[in-house]
Amino acid sequence: MKPISRASSAVTGLLVVLLSVCGALVAPPAARAATAPAADLRVQAIYFQKTGSTSRRELVLSSMSTWQAGLWTEFLASWDTANKGLKVYTTTPKGLPDQGHVFVVLGSALTRTGGATTKVVRRLKVALAALAKYPNSKVLVSGGGARNGHTEAQVMRDWLVAKGIARARILVEAGSSSTVGNAINSMTLLSKDAKHTSYTIISDASHIRRATILFNAARVRIQEQTGKPWAITPVANVAYSDSSTASRGPVPVATHKIIVSNVASVFGLYSRYAALLASPPASAKLTSIEVTAPKTLTYQVGQKLDPKGMVVTALFNKGYYSKPVTGSAAIAGFDSSRVGKAKAKVTYRSGTVSKSAAFTYEIVKATSGVSVKASTTRPKRSSTRVVLKATVAATGSKVTPYGKVRFYLDGKLLKVITLKASQAGLVKYTLPTISRTGKHRIVLKYSGSSKLEAARQELTVKVRK
Repeated sequence: MKPISRASSAVTGLLVVLLSVCGALVAPPAARAATAPAADLRVQAIYFQKTGSTSRRELVLSSMSTWQAGLWTEFLASWDTANKGLKVYTTTPKGLPDQGHVFVVLGSALTRTGGATTKVVRRLKVALAALAKYPNSKVLVSGGGARNGHTEAQVMRDWLVAKGIARARILVEAGSSSTVGNAINSMTLLSKDAKHTSYTIISDASHIRRATILFNAARVRIQEQTGKPWAITPVANVAYSDSSTASRGPVPVATHKIIVSNVASVFGLYSRYAALLASPPASAKLTSIEVTAPKTLTYQVGQKLDPKGMVVTALFNKGYYSKPVTGSAAIAGFDSSRVGKAKAKVTYRSGTVSKSAAFTYEIVKATSGVSVKASTTRPKRSSTRVVLKATVAATGSKVTPYGKVRFYLDGKLLKVITLKASQAGLVKYTLPTISRTGKHRIVLKYSGSSKLEAARQELTVKVRK
């Protein structure tokens, strides 16, 4: 069976996971609130799923909270997969979970006297074989359509008990009258006990695709209602083969319409969905963008912009929809060649519409450093002249240094040299001879420039006789 979201490689044989965790491993974090009401966004997601408008559907999803978008993104991905066709198992697959697993048998209308029809019995026979193969599993019988004082679920339970299945293994959902109700009520029942960690739907092949999608929808519905993740996993299916092609290929248009309407009903959105069919949503038009500035807003002269932390959000229809577009936005106006505050312009284009916003940054002088080498640090008294070779350089950028360099000996200014840009930061100076023996301190001070901060360096020489 093809997965409805991501397949599990943890089981073998014919086992395939139908639905991914669908956000269950993601805690519901706070997110940027969308202007559109959550219900409106959900019904639009369903509407654009019907029309196949992928780009509009993605815009709707990006406008949801992070938590809800995670649930719906994976749900719709699973739905897309199911629409392409499912692997339908007509015998119980190998490798199903040994613990916490539940087979969910979907009911059908009873006879006039309240007995099981041929359709119900054939599904029960499939379930009986599955329960025999997996003796640690439970079974949930779902169906509330009453005839002659009996419900579908009660009749199915009694049939299984008569075939030797212990009552303790049977869960009963007797309140549903449709597949929509099967999905909502069965998933609600399973959510009450954390021991239920996976399930497999049993029905007819012609019914299995619609049931699979609706059960997945019900799972999302429960998580939305509780605000908590639920990690139960749908695994494979087992179907009575009433058709060799049903559910296996691309979903027919008529079936797709029915499924979409049913999904809207699972979420309690059918009336809103019907209204949207009568009056489709307006086209999405880019109306503005919002920019969260990069984390780094202060740079030295010559440094490049670091866009890390910047978030660009495109707002459509005056904020009704929102979409993160950081990777598609262009930045202009950043200039680190001069000191001062300035603004960078961020622009995003959607179709023929372009919108911009700005953030302020500041350029400060680049830090500089002075390194110096002496021809000797042990000159002879009144004889040796120490030659100093100094290098002034920017430490945080490639700014070329220029300006004044002063040389001091024991606190006394000896020489001021003007460093030109063409010198590439190199300065040479020969000290006069020193007449006193002992230690002497030499200091070089670079005064800085309009683009570089000042810097200094010192060294000690020991004059000998």
